[in-house]
Amino acid sequence: MQITAITAHPRPIKLKTPFKLALGELSAITTLIIKIETDTGMTGFGEASPYAPVNGETNETEQAALPTFAAALVGTDPRNLEQVHARMDAVMAGHTALKCGIDVACSDILGKSAGMPLWQLFGGDCNTITTDITIPIGSAEEMAATAQQYVHAGFTALKLKAGNDELADIAAIKAVSAAVGPNVSIKVDANQAWTAAQTRRIMAQLQLPNLIALEQPLPDWQLMEAPALRQELAVPLMLDESVHNAHDASAAVKLGATDLINIKLAKSGGFAGANAINAIAAAAGIGCMVGCNAETRLGTAASAHFIAAHANVRYGDVDSFMLLEETDWLTGGFEADGETLTLSDRPGLGVEVHL
Repeated sequence: MQITAITAHPRPIKLKTPFKLALGELSAITTLIIKIETDTGMTGFGEASPYAPVNGETNETEQAALPTFAAALVGTDPRNLEQVHARMDAVMAGHTALKCGIDVACSDILGKSAGMPLWQLFGGDCNTITTDITIPIGSAEEMAATAQQYVHAGFTALKLKAGNDELADIAAIKAVSAAVGPNVSIKVDANQAWTAAQTRRIMAQLQLPNLIALEQPLPDWQLMEAPALRQELAVPLMLDESVHNAHDASAAVKLGATDLINIKLAKSGGFAGANAINAIAAAAGIGCMVGCNAETRLGTAASAHFIAAHANVRYGDVDSFMLLEETDWLTGGFEADGETLTLSDRPGLGVEVHL
């Protein structure tokens, strides 16, 4: 089997409501659907979801890079993922979102050719996962009300965006915790917005029974400050933007800089990069969470397959498809019932893409 063509199909999508985080505000996205065709007629699909504030990539940069990657990959067996990545890395560094879309599309073909869903092909024995739901930055009253709505809908895990204002962050997190009670877990994600001193002040005010993790309070480049901060915190520290690849994961482990790592397929270049990060974390006794950018059902399915196949992934944070307007050109992959996603038994990703 050989790759004959790789194409990118941009799709603009609105969010149901504007989503504010420390890095900016989103009201709409344009995602790239990657289609890979082969000489056997089998096709695979993946999603490239660039996010410039984190990896410097945009839809324009990824579409501009695609012809270079396509030229390097035409004639390659898509099922040979090691060769696929070697050829991509040889022609251009970076572009992890596009590499992710290509990696996932190749994996979709791999699963289809094997007649197995990816969660099973990757070694999983259960096709059901759970995800948290993320609440954007807002007033304490707004965030608490939103949290209650999600809990009433069956969610038992929340992630709260923070980083807008120190006092406002404290008030909002306390309000949400009080509103949902001790049986609903809370993670706080500051998206690099706090200094070490701010983190200490804020966390000293948040002695909450249901606060289970603090994600990326410091700028991604301040990794050297993380070990001391981690030792002082009463809750586990999670790194996200500081860990893009296996090299970053190795550095974080050696420094003792984290208790958890947030893996995102679009940040790590797809399943291959995610596997490498998870293996390093698992060997060091560090758990992982799998998160997402603003991805559709297609990207969510890929992340969910990865979660289902890896016991070291302790948390799912793959809720972005719930925050987007309906995408009727995507069907299948999984069924969602509140926080529970049940993956399809269809080969590959199991997602039908109607371009």
